[in-house]
Amino acid sequence: MSLSEPILVFDIGGTKVAAAILEPDFAVRQRSEIATNAAEGPERVAERIAALGRTVLDGYAREHPDRQPPRRAGVASAGQIDRATGTVSYATFHLPGWIGFPLGSRLSAGLGMPVAVDNDVNCHALAEAVLGAGRPYRHFLLAAVGTGVGGGVVIDGKLYRGRLGGAGEIGQVNLVPHDGRPCSDRLTGCLEVYAATSVMVQRGGYAAVQALAADYGAGMSVPAVDEAAGWLGRGLATIAHVLAPEAVLIGGSAVLLGARYLAAVAASFAEHTLPSHREIPLLFTQLGADSGLIGAGLVALDQS
Repeated sequence: MSLSEPILVFDIGGTKVAAAILEPDFAVRQRSEIATNAAEGPERVAERIAALGRTVLDGYAREHPDRQPPRRAGVASAGQIDRATGTVSYATFHLPGWIGFPLGSRLSAGLGMPVAVDNDVNCHALAEAVLGAGRPYRHFLLAAVGTGVGGGVVIDGKLYRGRLGGAGEIGQVNLVPHDGRPCSDRLTGCLEVYAATSVMVQRGGYAAVQALAADYGAGMSVPAVDEAAGWLGRGLATIAHVLAPEAVLIGGSAVLLGARYLAAVAASFAEHTLPSHREIPLLFTQLGADSGLIGAGLVALDQS
């Protein structure tokens, strides 16, 4: 499979923004990053993102003057995104002031080209469906486990976005109904405050997930990882009872924890699900850090 044209692509997170050119063979070129600096507010951040995009376009034109320049852009963004309008329907404290922000139209004006926007985990899921671990499956769930826990739902080969792009918020599934840890807004006991890699790092006393993963991968006992894996398996089992996916893909920085972690999640999943669902495979994603950029390019050409 290939794209019909090069696409300018962005991946917007709470801490950094990546931009690149996605070529028709899915090669990621001219990749560049800036800090999000979300506290500056969405208008200023959008201006900086558009400037980054123009820089990437200029660099691509200089290095490849014989190639067609991108005529449209795709954006993978944190938050709930209304795909039809490119508006941020909801965002957590990582993107303060972004609720209701017309991200797509602001970037389109700054770049002078059509811009399509979707949720970042939706973009990850779409990329995995086309090029990665999701290819063999018509129905799958992608759980992105990192600073938080997000989800992308693929049904019959297509993303399920739900009302105003709000589907896939698996990190908000309630696991501890009484006296749970604080979560987003006034919610408590949610999956992400028990299973995210940021929680493992904090509870394990590490400076970064890379250091934690190195110790865990070397066979050291890291109770914070074991605990989080148990919670994730329990949460995924709950979701599997609703969706009955053909597979569950796990992405994000949790992939750094390797096969030992995946086995622990799978054991908890089997313990908490019905026998009819215990053969659902749990797999790591395959496309790594560029999956959001690849998915953004696919979204730019997807009119569904």
